[in-house]
Amino acid sequence: MSQQNPMRIHLNCGDLHAEIAPLGATLARLQFGQRDLILALNDLSDASLNNFYAGVIVGPVANRVSNGRIEIDGQLFQMECNENGQTALHSGDNGLHNCVWNVVEQTSSSVSMSCHLPDGHGGLPGKRDIRVNYTLASSGLTLTVTAKTDQKTPMNIAHHPYWTLDAHQSETSLTIVAQSYLGKTKNGLPNGDINPVEGTEFDFTKPRVIGPHASLDHNWCLSTEKHQTPRHVATLRAQDGLQLDIATTEVGLQVYTGSALPVLEAADCAGPQIKPNAGIALEPQGWPDAPNQPGFPSIMLDKGQTYRQITRYKLSQS
Repeated sequence: MSQQNPMRIHLNCGDLHAEIAPLGATLARLQFGQRDLILALNDLSDASLNNFYAGVIVGPVANRVSNGRIEIDGQLFQMECNENGQTALHSGDNGLHNCVWNVVEQTSSSVSMSCHLPDGHGGLPGKRDIRVNYTLASSGLTLTVTAKTDQKTPMNIAHHPYWTLDAHQSETSLTIVAQSYLGKTKNGLPNGDINPVEGTEFDFTKPRVIGPHASLDHNWCLSTEKHQTPRHVATLRAQDGLQLDIATTEVGLQVYTGSALPVLEAADCAGPQIKPNAGIALEPQGWPDAPNQPGFPSIMLDKGQTYRQITRYKLSQS
């Protein structure tokens, strides 16, 4: 399940070109004309290069889980603590990002891929079947994720591309349609506080440049219940007028400005060089550590239910 598969699937529609890799169901490259929109690697077969989850699907439980422990109906389940030995990040080293997904359907502008997690995989219950679809249109990219299980299990999947619309991220403008964010502890876990953004550095309700040396890695609270259809939640705008609008059905948006990205050789990078603050991850998902925070929206998926996330990335130029 964790074999390295460098194959890439090429999708095209209008001026947009995408490359999708079965390893991690990765958005391996996204171009608007000749312009690269995300940080990307030339070689996906070297897992040590992509230890920052560029473009991958993360889960089945994205983000951080306190002590890697989740209690379900009185039974405790233990996930791998792969971050400082204290937290489970993106479901450990054998999460969805490290699985080779099966190609189910493919056209010139879309691809569907599936992944099966057996009962107990990653320390969690349930035989879980997950499906991802990428569809290109002339105006952007739509991601649809669905999942089913035969036992009650946590399900919180996220897409993890790093957007890079300007040569210098500090010049890019960011807008987030959210009135609150989650406070966190020094180890990155939420402390349980839901804080208003007004009057703080987390207030992006109006467009604001990201600025130099940004070190955001927080969850913005979009809603307390999932939406049936995507609604606009964030905008990135480059200095030259290229704009990315993100709409999603999810309840949270993790924003990571990439302050801890590694410095990679230019030869290893497809497009812009990867280095700290070279790209920003805007990840629609459930709120982090939700199973251990009673006041947060639940991420539990029951037998017979279908998990569904739809996220749309729309591009425009003005």
